[in-house]
Amino acid sequence: MKKLSIDNPFFNFMGNLGDWMILNVLFVITSLPIVTIGMSLTALYQVTLRRTRGESVYVVREYIQACREEWKKSTKVWLVLLATGFLLLFDILYTLNLWPALSMGIGVLLAIWCFLFTYAFPLQAQFDNTVKDTLKNALLLSVQQLPFTILMIALNAIPIICIAGGAYVTMMAMPVYLVIGFSLTARVNSIFLTKIFNGMKRRICYEDSAQS
Repeated sequence: MKKLSIDNPFFNFMGNLGDWMILNVLFVITSLPIVTIGMSLTALYQVTLRRTRGESVYVVREYIQACREEWKKSTKVWLVLLATGFLLLFDILYTLNLWPALSMGIGVLLAIWCFLFTYAFPLQAQFDNTVKDTLKNALLLSVQQLPFTILMIALNAIPIICIAGGAYVTMMAMPVYLVIGFSLTARVNSIFLTKIFNGMKRRICYEDSAQS
């Protein structure tokens, strides 16, 4: 009688699926206070980036460790984005009704905010920088990698699009995002981000070797 082996594609797939679901639940729970969303996003990307490189094994342990290590700087980054995001929301809801001519300027500011949000937390997960440098690098990188930036913004915006689609669409999407949607989005983004970060590292190594 043949022994049952768990080292096959089906069990590997189910194991990975379980990891993404656990990671998603951890992210949702740790994001509930709202002020901790920055920490949660950084920890989420630290795990998904490591998993993309084939370095992640224990998602729960790695996620909790990342939360402990990154909460301070990540929270500062998040508070900056949260405050500016509220200002932009106020401008969109109220200022545009009074001065429609400002729509182009507000649109540019909104795009910059999305650029920063897309890259700030993955950069914080990958590199040790000050809050100022993280935001500056996020803006520069988002412009340099504009095609990837647009793709990642589109993926990140899916929950907002679902909410804008009305109650029915929101109710259909909510179970997906409560169970696995956020972690899968970060996983897909991490494929793009790994290519971008690898290119950055090669460029830095080339510049260092050229200077020496």
